[in-house]
Amino acid sequence: MELTTYEASRKYDLSTRYIRYLLAKKSVKGRQAKISSKNLVWLVDESSLKSFLATERKPGPKTKKTS
Repeated sequence: MELTTYEASRKYDLSTRYIRYLLAKKSVKGRQAKISSKNLVWLVDESSLKSFLATERKPGPKTKKTS
């Protein structure tokens, strides 16, 4: 099943920006669909997103606090 980035963000409590980042990085499968002559929308493969979210990932770098 395919979801728009907006639908996926609501369903999985993620930002649309993060979902587009995952699509650009090819961590999640998806495609662009033309909805009008000038507008495109990203469609996310839901099974790909589910499997990405199920995998364990290491935490990002820790930031240094300045006093």
